[in-house]
Amino acid sequence: MELRPLTPGEVPAAAQTFVATFNAAPWQEAWTLDTAGACLSDLLALPRASAVGAWEDGQCLGAVLGHDSVKDHGLTHEIRELFVHPQVQGRGVGRTLLTRHMAQAQERGVNSLYLLTARDSPAEGFYVASGFRQARRQTVLVRP
Repeated sequence: MELRPLTPGEVPAAAQTFVATFNAAPWQEAWTLDTAGACLSDLLALPRASAVGAWEDGQCLGAVLGHDSVKDHGLTHEIRELFVHPQVQGRGVGRTLLTRHMAQAQERGVNSLYLLTARDSPAEGFYVASGFRQARRQTVLVRP
């Protein structure tokens, strides 16, 4: 497996993996290649964006994308998407991507990371096992 920065030219291949991941259980979402490609392209275009892809035999196994922000307590990083193709989940791809992404954030001077994920999901368990915890002072509000 090769890890490297995800580039705009690789978005179509990453979008295929994104769709395969999030249209499957437990997410059951309704992504198309066009909407997934637009989502990933938009994330790559954010100021202070960073992204790592995992590749094997020319195929995108997964990726992690996020961006840094300046806060009153220093530089923070929001992980916006982390996905691994369902056929290779459980092989350590996600953990390897997350570890590399967090190490690169630390090298940039990031002192805190955060993300959103589904409550009581396998993803939540993955992040908790990776050292994340529920925020003490914040909650997510949605409308409608």
